[in-house]
Amino acid sequence: MNPLRSLFLLLSRTPPTLMVAVIVGLSVVITMAITTSSDANRRELEEAIKKAQEKSSAKLKVVYAEKDIPAGANIEADWLSEKEIEAGRAPLDALPSASSAIGRTTKYGVSAGQLLSSHDLAPLGIAIDFNSRLKEGMRAVTFAVDSNSGVAGFIEPQSHVDVLSMVGNGAETRVAPILSDVEIIAVGQTYERAPKGGANPASSVTVAVTPEDTQKLVKAVAASKLYLSLRNDKDHSPVTTVDVTALFAQPKKTVANEPVLTALEPPPMPGLPDITPGPIPLHLNGSAPMAVNVPPPLHEIEIWSGNKKDVLQVAKQ
Repeated sequence: MNPLRSLFLLLSRTPPTLMVAVIVGLSVVITMAITTSSDANRRELEEAIKKAQEKSSAKLKVVYAEKDIPAGANIEADWLSEKEIEAGRAPLDALPSASSAIGRTTKYGVSAGQLLSSHDLAPLGIAIDFNSRLKEGMRAVTFAVDSNSGVAGFIEPQSHVDVLSMVGNGAETRVAPILSDVEIIAVGQTYERAPKGGANPASSVTVAVTPEDTQKLVKAVAASKLYLSLRNDKDHSPVTTVDVTALFAQPKKTVANEPVLTALEPPPMPGLPDITPGPIPLHLNGSAPMAVNVPPPLHEIEIWSGNKKDVLQVAKQ
């Protein structure tokens, strides 16, 4: 039988005075049970809040970048610093110490003052390939340099340069920047930045440029001599650039309806006969006359008999 129904039947047979006492007693018991349960829940809630506050206010050591670190760079000790911040502000993958990042390769570029996390670094034992060094939307272009045009080999991957174009020679030489603040992603066949040291001469460099600048650079490679101007790591101010075709002398434009001067024939010398050939006579039918054979001139021989002179004409042999 249902317990509530049994209790109801029991109460219906109980005297009214006793039934009131039972009801009051049940109310007290229920109230105490509810109060005890609420107090326990409140204490549990307060304990959880206290633990969360203690955990969020606890200090945690993290690693910050002291300078701009490009993608694909091998991290050095003087590039990092350690600081303590509230644990609640630190990401879950924050690096616990600088020693865990030294020698690692950055997967993405890290700005100065940025908190360093394991997400920013390539996995241990895995090198960053050449393609991954190109940012999205950029193109790699390689061109030749020598000791003079390549800053004596002091350019290395992650360096930033201006590309200058030179045309002409002597007094007609013209030089101007064609690209500004371009990133070098490879020197020769080396695309990883070496430890600090001397120069690394190479016969070519590879730069990362936009598709529009790719065409501009290829045209300048074909039409001129290129020079690189090395920038400071923190200098990214743009310079005014031109297209290489602007360095060549432009042809002079002729003005419409401008009279053209032509050389006149000199007048005949004074005292000389005018031997300018005249018009060839034509027959009545419009055709030119046939050539006439002119006999050669004759020799004249004088024959004297006393006072009498005779002249004899003989053809020239």
